[in-house]
Amino acid sequence: MKKIFTSFIALLISFTIFNSISAQKYRIAIQFSNTSDSTAYLAHYFDGRIFADDTSQLVNGKGLFSKDKVLDQGIYVIYLQGQKYFDLLIGEDQQFEIKADPADFIGSIKITGSEESKAFHDFQQFMKSQNTKSKKLQESFKANANNPEEKKKYREAYKNADLEVRNYIASLKSKFNTHSFLSKFAQLTLTPQVPDFSKNIPDSIVDRDKLIQKKSYLYNKDHFFDYVDFSDDRFLRTPILKNKLDFFYGKILVQSPDTIVKESNKLIEAARANHDFFQYLTQYSLNYAVKSKIMGMDAAFVKLAKKYYLSGQASWADSTLLSNIREQVIKLQFNLIGEKGQDLTMETPEGEYIRLSEVDAPYTILYFWEPDCGHCKKSTPKLKTEIYDKFKDKGVKIFAVCTQNEKEKWKNFIADHDLFGFMNCYDPHYQTNFRIYYDVFSTPTIYLLDKDKKIIAKRLDIETLKTFLENKLNKEKN
Repeated sequence: MKKIFTSFIALLISFTIFNSISAQKYRIAIQFSNTSDSTAYLAHYFDGRIFADDTSQLVNGKGLFSKDKVLDQGIYVIYLQGQKYFDLLIGEDQQFEIKADPADFIGSIKITGSEESKAFHDFQQFMKSQNTKSKKLQESFKANANNPEEKKKYREAYKNADLEVRNYIASLKSKFNTHSFLSKFAQLTLTPQVPDFSKNIPDSIVDRDKLIQKKSYLYNKDHFFDYVDFSDDRFLRTPILKNKLDFFYGKILVQSPDTIVKESNKLIEAARANHDFFQYLTQYSLNYAVKSKIMGMDAAFVKLAKKYYLSGQASWADSTLLSNIREQVIKLQFNLIGEKGQDLTMETPEGEYIRLSEVDAPYTILYFWEPDCGHCKKSTPKLKTEIYDKFKDKGVKIFAVCTQNEKEKWKNFIADHDLFGFMNCYDPHYQTNFRIYYDVFSTPTIYLLDKDKKIIAKRLDIETLKTFLENKLNKEKN
C-alpha cells in the first residue's frame, strides 16, 4: 500500500511539473491552405512598428511557432512573404492552432485552443462589417448633403451603428474575466462619448456656441484615454496606442510648450506604477518636443528633461544619453521663447562698450555672425537692405555680434557693406558666454526680442524675420 501511495505521489508531482513546464512555453501551430513552402514570422506591435519574435518554415502550408517561454501578452502579427499578414491576440492561452486561407485571412481563420484569440478574430470580423456599413452610410450622407431630412436619418443611423459597436464590446467584457486583455483592447478602439452640453446652457448665454464648443473640447481632451489602463503594459503591444498618442498630441492639444508639458505630466504620472509604460510615455513626450517644428517647443523639452531625466527618474537612460540630454538642456535653457534674454556687454570696433539690456527699441534683432561664414556673407547684406532699411523708422534696432575676434576682417566687412547703422560689437576675450546663453554654435543665428528684451522668436531666416516683424507691427497699428 505504501509503494502504491508513493507511486501516486510521484505521479502527481510529475503531472504538476509537466503542467508547470507546459504553462511556461508557447506553442502556436499554423496551417495555411494554398501556400507554397516559405517562411512565416511571428511579431508583436510596439510604438507603431512590429518586432519579430519567432520564425517558422512552412512545409505543405504547415508550421509551428514554439519556444520554452511565454510571450508577453498583446496584439501580434503573423506575416507571410508577399506582404500577407493578419493580427492575432495572444493572451493567457498560448498553445493553440490556427487554420486559414491567406487569400482571405479575416474571412477564413479558424482558431482552436484559445477562446480569447478566437473571440479577438470574431471581433475583427465584426468591426470589418461595421466599417463596410459605415462607409456606405458616409457615401449616402454625401449624396444627400442638401436634404435635411435625409441627413437627419443618416445621423441617426450613425448613432445606431456606434451603439452596436459599444454593445458588442460590452458583451466581451461580460464573457471574459477582468484580467483578459480582449475586452480592454476592444475598448481601446472607442472614442469618448461627449455629453450634449447644449442641454445645460441657456440660450441667453453670451457666445453660447463657443462655450458649448469649449466644454466639448475639454471633455474630449480630459477623457481621451479613459479606455487605457496605464498600469497594464499590454497596451504597449498594440497597433492602436501609438496612433492615439499621435492624434492626441498632434491634433487635440494646443501646440504650446505649457500645454504639452502639462498633459505629458498627467499621462506619465498615470503610468508611474508600471515601469515599462512609465518609460514609454516619458520617452514619447520628450521625443515629441524634440521633433516638433513649432518655434518654442524646446521649452517643453527642457522642462520634461529636467523633471524626468536629469532628476534621476529615468532609470533606463545610460550615461551617454543623459550626457547628451544635459548638454542640450544647457544650450536651450537660457534662450527659451517668452523668457528674458541674457544680458550681454560687448565691445564696439571703436573700443567702447554697449549692453544689450540698454538698447531702447520696441524690437531688437540679436544677430550673431562672422565675416568668413558663407551663409553670413549672403544674409548680412540682406539683413541691412530688407530689414534694417525697411524697419529702422519703426524703431527696430540690430544688435550685431561678431562671433570671431579677427577685428580687421570684421571692420572691413562693415565698411564694405555699409553696416554702420547696426550696433556692431564683439567679445574679443569670450567673457560673456554668449554661445551658451544663445546656443550659438553655427552662424548666422537670429533672435527677435521685444522692448523688455524677452525672446519672442529665434533661429529665424531673413524672410521669416521680415514676415514676423510685419505681422507684429501691423497688429500694433490696428
